[in-house]
Amino acid sequence: MIFLLLGSLTVRDAGNNTIPIPRLKHRQLLATLLLRAGTPTSVEHLVGSLWCDDPPPSAERNVKTYVHALRKLLSPDDLRSAPIETRANGYLIAPGPEDLDLLTFRDHVRRGRQASRERDPETAYRHFERALGLWRGEALLDSRGSRPLDDAAAHLSEERLACLEELSEVRIGLGRYAEAASGLRPAALANPTHERLWAQLMLSLYGAGDRTAALRAYQRFRRVVAERTGLEPCRPIQDLHQRMLASGSVFDLRLPAKSIHLVEAAPHDPIPRQLPRDPAGFVGRAEELVTLRSLLSPSDDGLPQHVVAITGPPGSGKSTLATRTAHLVRDRFRGGQLYANLHGATPGIRRLEPLEVLGRFLRALGVAPHAVPTDVDEAAALWRSLLDGRDVLIVLDDVVDLAQVRPLLSVPKGSTILVTSRQTFALVDDCAHVQINRMSQAEAATMLARLAGAERVARNARATARLVDLCGNLPLAVGIAGSRLANRPRWEVADLVERLEDERRRLHELEAGDLAVGSSLAVSYDLFLGGAHPLDRIAARALCALGVLQVPDVTSPVVGALLDVPADLAERAMERLVDGHLAEGDETGRYRLHDLIRLFAGEQAVRQQTREARGAMLDRALSSYVATTRLAVKLSGYQRTAPTKADLSAGPFPLASGEEAREWLEQELANLLSAAFQAMAAPEERTARLGVSLALSLFWHLQRSGLPSRLLTINRRVLEVGQRLGDRNVQAYAHGYMSVALSVTDHRDEALAHVHEQLALFRELSDPHGEQIALGSLGEIHLVLGRYEEAIGYAEAQRRVAKTIGHKPGEHYAATVIGAARHKLRQFDQALKVLGDTLIQTRKDGNLYQETAVHEKLGDIHLDLGDPASARTCYETALACAHTAKLSIAEPYMLLGLARSCRLLGELDKAATYLTRSVATARAMGTEELKGRLAEEEAVLAAYGRPITVLNGAGAP
Repeated sequence: MIFLLLGSLTVRDAGNNTIPIPRLKHRQLLATLLLRAGTPTSVEHLVGSLWCDDPPPSAERNVKTYVHALRKLLSPDDLRSAPIETRANGYLIAPGPEDLDLLTFRDHVRRGRQASRERDPETAYRHFERALGLWRGEALLDSRGSRPLDDAAAHLSEERLACLEELSEVRIGLGRYAEAASGLRPAALANPTHERLWAQLMLSLYGAGDRTAALRAYQRFRRVVAERTGLEPCRPIQDLHQRMLASGSVFDLRLPAKSIHLVEAAPHDPIPRQLPRDPAGFVGRAEELVTLRSLLSPSDDGLPQHVVAITGPPGSGKSTLATRTAHLVRDRFRGGQLYANLHGATPGIRRLEPLEVLGRFLRALGVAPHAVPTDVDEAAALWRSLLDGRDVLIVLDDVVDLAQVRPLLSVPKGSTILVTSRQTFALVDDCAHVQINRMSQAEAATMLARLAGAERVARNARATARLVDLCGNLPLAVGIAGSRLANRPRWEVADLVERLEDERRRLHELEAGDLAVGSSLAVSYDLFLGGAHPLDRIAARALCALGVLQVPDVTSPVVGALLDVPADLAERAMERLVDGHLAEGDETGRYRLHDLIRLFAGEQAVRQQTREARGAMLDRALSSYVATTRLAVKLSGYQRTAPTKADLSAGPFPLASGEEAREWLEQELANLLSAAFQAMAAPEERTARLGVSLALSLFWHLQRSGLPSRLLTINRRVLEVGQRLGDRNVQAYAHGYMSVALSVTDHRDEALAHVHEQLALFRELSDPHGEQIALGSLGEIHLVLGRYEEAIGYAEAQRRVAKTIGHKPGEHYAATVIGAARHKLRQFDQALKVLGDTLIQTRKDGNLYQETAVHEKLGDIHLDLGDPASARTCYETALACAHTAKLSIAEPYMLLGLARSCRLLGELDKAATYLTRSVATARAMGTEELKGRLAEEEAVLAAYGRPITVLNGAGAP
C-alpha cells in the first residue's frame, strides 16, 4: 500500500488503484499517523491534532470510531490486515521508506547532502531532483484545518524549499544556469524576501546570459525588502549586485560558487542588522525609555539585563517602544541586532513556532540552511554556541506567551533578549519587567497633532481632550483617529468626536486600513478562548460577562455570580485577564475594564451568548447585589428595607459585622447605582424588578450619607418603573424616598405632594406600616414649614398606627417630631418631657439613629432656654452618635448647634471652627435648608471679628 502526503493525501493499493477517503476527519487522522510513521501516536495527540484545544466530550470515542472506519476503507475484506496497528494508549502505522513519499523524500535529501559533502555533484543532483519530483503540490493539501496539521504542512514546505536551494546550488556549480533559473523563479516569487533564493536566482540568470534579468531581479528584491522591513538587502547580495554591474558583458564563471557561499554563510559580514526602521515622530514614554536604556546599556558599562519584557494592553505601543529603544542602544551591542515579529497578536497570520525563529536567527548568524537542526533542542544548543562571545540584542516582538520563546531565552552573558508581549513574563529568571499602559493626555494630544495637524488639533482643545479620552489614551486608537482626520481634511476634531460618542459605533470608527482596535483586542480574546488551560477559557467567559454587567469595577464574588462559579475560581480567571492586560486590577481585589475593552467585551457577549444566557448572567449578579445590600443594611443597624417583589437567584456575599457592611456599601455604591439603573432600563420584568429592589434597598445608606441628588435621581427612575409595571407598592416607596431628597434640598412643597401620593397609595394597599411612614414624613415636613399644630396631628396619627403594629422606630420618630413641635410652640416643659421619655426608649431599643435626633432637639431647646453649656453637651453627644451611626447627613446640624453654643459661651475661635466645618459639610452634601441659618450665624461671628473661611468644600478656620 502506497501513502502520499506531498500534495493531497492519496492512498493506493497493491494494484495502484486509489482508495478514496472522503471524510476530512478520516484524512486528518491518517495524516497525523503518517507524519509520525513508525512511532506510536497516543490518543491524546490524535485528539489535539484533530480538534486543537477545543475537543468535544466524545473526542476519544470518536478517534476509535475513525480508526475503525479507516481500517474498513484501507482493508475492507480483512480488518486485521489493515496497516493501522493498536498500541498501548494509541495507534501505529509503519510503512516502509518506499511506501510513504515523505520518507522517500527525506531519504533522497539525506543522500544528496551526503554526496555534496563528498564533492560528488552529479549524484547530489540526481537525489535532490528525485526528492523534489515527489511533490505534487502543497503538502497535506486536502487534510488541513487544524493548527497542528497546518503547522506540519508549513514545516514540510520549508523542507521542500531547503531541498530546492541545495539542488539549485548544485545546478549552478555544474553550470546548468538556465535549468536552475527555471526552478528558482516561481519559488523566489512565492518568497519575496528570502535572501538565498534571490541570490541564487540572480546568479543563475546571469550565468544563463541574461544580465538584464539578473539586475532586474535584484531591484525587485531590494524594493520588496525595503517596503516590508525598512532595511537594505544583506551585504553579500549587495556585493553580488555590484560585481554584476562591474563585470560588463563577460561573467567570471568562478563567481557563482564563491558568491553563493557568501550568501550562505556570510563569513566576512557576520553582524546582523535586522531592526525595523527607527519610528519617525516617536512621542512620549520618556520615563520608560530611561528605564529601558539603563537596563540594556548600563551607565557603569556593566553587563546588560539578561531578559527585558515590555508588557501592556493591546494597542499600548509596545512594539514601537521596543524598536525605538533598540535603536537607542544598538551601539552597545557590537555583535549586531536580531529581530523577529512572532505574530502573537497579528490578526489572520499564523504565529511563529520556536524552531522557525531559531532557524531564521541561525541563518542570519551564518549557518547554512541545510545545516540548521530540525530538532528544537539541537537548534537551541547551536544558538547558544553561536552567541557565546558576541554582544547581540535580540528583539522578540509580539510574543504570544512564554512557551513560544522559551528555547531562545537562555543566552550567554553580554547578549540581551528584548520581548514585547501582552502576557506577563514573571516566570522568567533574571527578567526585568517594564509595564506600559495608556499615554498621558499631553502625549496623546501631541501624537494626534503630528498626525492630523497641529493647527486643527489646537482649534478646539476641548474636543481634542475628549477625542483622546474616547480613544482611552491608547497609542493604537489615537493613531487610528489621527489617520482618519489626516485623510479627511474637511473634518474638524469635533466631527470625529461626535461619531465616537456613540458607543455602538466606537470600535468600528476606530479602524483605518488594516489597523483596528477591535481586531487587536480580538486576538488577545481568541488566545484565551482557545487556550489549552481550562482557566483561560473561564477567563474568556469572564471578559464576556463583564460586557454584560455595566458597572465601574467588580470584585471576584461578583464575577463568580455572573459565571455561576466559586469566587476563588473567578478571582483566578480575572488574574489571568490582568496578566493578559485585558483587565486592570489593584491591591483591593477590584478589577475594571478599559472603556474600549468593555465595549469589545459587550460585542463578544452578544456574539457568544444567547439573549437568555446574558439575562440569566445579569440576574445572578443583580440578585447577589440585592441580597448583599439587604444584609449590609441590616448589619449596619438601619431600619428594614422596602418590601418588594424580587425573586433572587443568588445569595449574599459574606459580611461579618456592621463595620464591614458599611465599608462594603461605601466601596460598592457606584457599582450598585450603575447596576440598578441598568436593570431598571431592561425590558424584562424580572430584571427591572431586581433593579427596583436594589435601588430601594439603598435608601437608608444614601439618606444617611447625605446624597440627596443621587437619592432623588434613582427614585425618579424607580417611580417610572413602578408605573410601567403597575406596581403601587413600588410607586408608594418611590414617592416617599423622593420626598426625603426634596426636603433636604429645600423643595418642601414638591416633597409634600409626593408624600400625599404615598399616603394614598399605602391606604389603597391597606399597608399600615407604609401608612405610618407617610404620616411621619408629613409630620416632619409640616414641622419644618412652621405648621406646628398640623405637624403634631400627623405625628400623633403615626404614633397610633406604629403602636398598633408594634413598630418601635415609628413611635420614636413620631415622638421626636411632637417634642420638636412643642418646642417651637414654646411649650418647653411638654417638649422636654416628650423628648426625655423618647431618649430613654431609643436607648432601650437600640435606635441610635433616632437617639441622634433627640439629642439634637434637646440641644435646640437648651439654647432657647439660655443654657448654652447644656446645649453644647447635647450637640456633642448627638455628633458622637451620628459618627457611630455613620449618619453623615446629620453632622452639619450638630456642628451649627455647637457653633452657636460656643459663641454664646464666649468661645469665639471654637465657634468659628465649628461653623466652618458645618458650612463645608452642608455644601458637600447639598443640604440647602441650612443655608439661611448658616449665613445668619456667619454674619454674627463676623460682627465679633471672627469671619470664617471655606476652601474647596473643606473647612479651615
